[in-house]
Amino acid sequence: MSEDVKILVIDDEQSIIGQFERMLTDEGYKVYQAKSGEEAEKIIISEPLNIVITDVNLPDIENKEWIKKIRQANKYAFIVVTADYADIAAATQSLKLGANDYIGKPFDPRDTILTLRALVEKQKLKADNIQLLETIKSLALALEARDPYTLGHSEQVTAYSVAIAERMKLSREEIERIREAGLLHDIGKIGITDAILLKPDRLTAEEYDKIKEHPEIGKRILAPVRSLADKIPFIYYHHERYDGKGYPEGLKGEKIPLGARIIAVADTFQAMTSDRPYRKALSRQIAIDELNHNKGTQFDPKIVDEFLAIVDAIKLIG
Repeated sequence: MSEDVKILVIDDEQSIIGQFERMLTDEGYKVYQAKSGEEAEKIIISEPLNIVITDVNLPDIENKEWIKKIRQANKYAFIVVTADYADIAAATQSLKLGANDYIGKPFDPRDTILTLRALVEKQKLKADNIQLLETIKSLALALEARDPYTLGHSEQVTAYSVAIAERMKLSREEIERIREAGLLHDIGKIGITDAILLKPDRLTAEEYDKIKEHPEIGKRILAPVRSLADKIPFIYYHHERYDGKGYPEGLKGEKIPLGARIIAVADTFQAMTSDRPYRKALSRQIAIDELNHNKGTQFDPKIVDEFLAIVDAIKLIG
């Protein structure tokens, strides 16, 4: 509802604040106002804001530090900078520093309110997605905490996966996708009973079939989070095998997403070098030998080679 939307307008000209306040109040938004960074900071700290509209050239603040301060105090807020023609360069720099949009002065009320309506909806959706993602991450940590043998597993798998991705010189965006997927790769095990997950003996064939459902369960859990759409394939396919004998779909070779192939190597190595209820941790050398033995069958051989080239450098992770 519009009355739940909170917008802060910061400008040292009262006439500008008044224009924004009239427009935004007519939309049903809750409007706060400040004429300086000092006034604004108190509101930013105390209120969960949707939008912060700030003049790019306030006399008592430095633009770079100001945007950082808003982000630290109110991480879900969208930042909109306002600037006249003489300050366009500063406004452009603000966008590079993390502001979400720019409105030029003098502004057209009709165009401005359309822009702000769209930003409000986008901000609310993004904030909801972030909060849902944080909840899911908390659930993933809670899942691991049930079993002392898997506590910290996802963080270690993520560290290995990111190290491989960096070794392969993947783009920063791809590395971040792999990082997110690594943390959540086992989230589907929430849907598997403790009797199976915590069983101190080897699983029966029927129990193993149940375990094999966790990629599909994970996919269903994560599907509502739009920001995870490009990471879900890494999570869903991380138990596929390079020779096509894995699950859930039996993909083969490079048809398996690269992020999933990377996580598969990291996941297996971490599992082999950790204690499990039914066995003690294998030595690092035995785990390395197993990766080499299964190159080209279970694992992408190039990824195994890249990992083994750096495994000694990350030996303190396991």
